[in-house]
Amino acid sequence: MPSQVPSSWSNWFSRTLIEETIAPLRVERPVLLSFLVFLIGAGLVIPLSLEYWLNEPEFLLNVLAEAHGVLLDLLLFGCLLLWFDQKAERRRRIEKYTNAINDLLGWEHEMATYRIVGNIRRLNQEETPPETLKDAYLQGADLRDADLSETSVHRADLADADLQSVNLSDAYLGTADFTGAHLRKADLSEAHFGVFAGVVSSEETQETRLVGADLRGADLRGIRNATAQTFADVKTLFGARLDPDLEADIEVEYPELLEPQVEGRRG
Repeated sequence: MPSQVPSSWSNWFSRTLIEETIAPLRVERPVLLSFLVFLIGAGLVIPLSLEYWLNEPEFLLNVLAEAHGVLLDLLLFGCLLLWFDQKAERRRRIEKYTNAINDLLGWEHEMATYRIVGNIRRLNQEETPPETLKDAYLQGADLRDADLSETSVHRADLADADLQSVNLSDAYLGTADFTGAHLRKADLSEAHFGVFAGVVSSEETQETRLVGADLRGADLRGIRNATAQTFADVKTLFGARLDPDLEADIEVEYPELLEPQVEGRRG
């Protein structure tokens, strides 16, 4: 009975061929490997079918029909591959910008502000808000029209920042410092003011700091963990959209906040 075990020479040849020739090409030069496989296949198939090429017209018609099918397959596969590649590239960009922001959190320097703002803008171009701006130093930052929805800005320094028309909907404000910030027409709907109930904070305050903040025309509907006292020291709430109960409380305790303000009158 013939042996089923390949000879040692066959083993050595196949191992050498795969490990020293094919494997490096697959990793380093996959296009070249594909072309070589094509040449080997063509070298085997074409001589065997040469007689049909020369003597059978129908064979050529069948080849052309198959060629059109292959072209259509290549078109569909190419479009699908391009779509997947674009999605993957977008995910890589988002991860890159997010990591860049995370590396800068906690660094209190103007350069940190500049770089964080730049990466926020890049994320917004990808139609994505930043995951977190916790402890970010953004004092005086220009974030007009930025999308910060569902972003945590807990302990972020946003004093004197330009946040006009910014989207902070459903954001966690925590103890962020908005002292003197411009929040005109900002969307803070469903935002959470102050720290979550039951959270023990080592800081002196557990409130979102809004001293002198300009909330003219801001959307404050559905905000959480906020009372009339939350807005006691803001510059103005004139034209702001508020839930009826909260607006009624503010009208009783701080009616001047809902009235037109003369620049420089408050804060």
